[in-house]
Amino acid sequence: MRKLSIVTGGLLAFALAATTATAGEITAASKERGFFLLPEFHAYAPEQSAMMDKFLKIVQSPGVPIAVKLDKPLKIAMMFPSLETSDAWARLNIALVKRLEEMKVPFKVTELMIRPDEHGRQATQIDQVMAQDFDYVVIGPSEYKAQKANLERLSQKIPTLVMNVVNPFVDLVGTDKMPLSHIGFDHSVGAKVLCNWIIKEKGGKGTIGLMRYLPGLVDDQRSNVFSDCVQKNSDMKVVTEFEAQGDREKAFTGANAILSKYPDITMLHSASTAIALGTLAAVEERGKVDKVIVNGWGGGGDELKSIIAGGLKVAAFRVNDDWGVSVAEAIKAHAEGKKIPVVIAATIKAVDYRMNAEQIKAETDYAFRYSGVLDR
Repeated sequence: MRKLSIVTGGLLAFALAATTATAGEITAASKERGFFLLPEFHAYAPEQSAMMDKFLKIVQSPGVPIAVKLDKPLKIAMMFPSLETSDAWARLNIALVKRLEEMKVPFKVTELMIRPDEHGRQATQIDQVMAQDFDYVVIGPSEYKAQKANLERLSQKIPTLVMNVVNPFVDLVGTDKMPLSHIGFDHSVGAKVLCNWIIKEKGGKGTIGLMRYLPGLVDDQRSNVFSDCVQKNSDMKVVTEFEAQGDREKAFTGANAILSKYPDITMLHSASTAIALGTLAAVEERGKVDKVIVNGWGGGGDELKSIIAGGLKVAAFRVNDDWGVSVAEAIKAHAEGKKIPVVIAATIKAVDYRMNAEQIKAETDYAFRYSGVLDR
């Protein structure tokens, strides 16, 4: 990693102080799974919650020019599993770049992209990045737990911001193997948003099939938390599941199989955009759009168009550009020697079929304020 002459302090020192000064107990559940849920981490380091809230207010405000003079443009490696249907990664990229430009931060970006299931290819890319002279790495792991060892060695060498995850590994907190920050959306919050929505929508009655994502942390939080929530808080039952692996065609096939076995199923819970659109295609083919609820996950452009058109009924809507802006602000703050939260979790809310096009536009005008309308 190049040494920046203007950096007087790094995040690691701040993170160590923040997570040990008022260290609470690490729960048995955290130890067993190996990583913190966000509420657990904030209970362990309560000052981090206030730090995150303060940081998000900066994210939600107009950008302020960087307060120090950089000797050279920052070299940033962007490593995203973005070769998929969802537009979230593209929006992250655009919002990050435009916010850095707004803050007059000189930079040069190198992009390395993969499909979500290409764990080995991302490991090879990490080797390539470590062999070069980058100032920052912004990485969306192909799968968080699968890439743990690679994230550790990457973080030891280059300031690393981990995307789409808000769950620090328990054994890395307070070590030089911990990333600068974990930036994304709390998938468990999105799962609970959808849980509360379907319980209210159906009065707590009905059956559900899970259209699962790739095995791992993201699917555990999106699918398992949703399943546990609806069954704990209502009379709804999860009767079946299918591992669609983030693939639209597999989701179409799996949804058709479920609809054949459970023709009166109430909802097919979809754990990604590609899965949602593949599942919806199967529901539409059988003429069940008004009988079987299919949700989106993320609330990107394709999902919102479908909600307006009467296809998908609800989506866990990520205020997407806050994600990219958070990365830009974290890089700027680190370059200025300022404190940065160990976790930065942006907002997720429900957007549903009861909202008209104007109401949805009002939501997206802010959520996509940098990334705008994408031609994909």
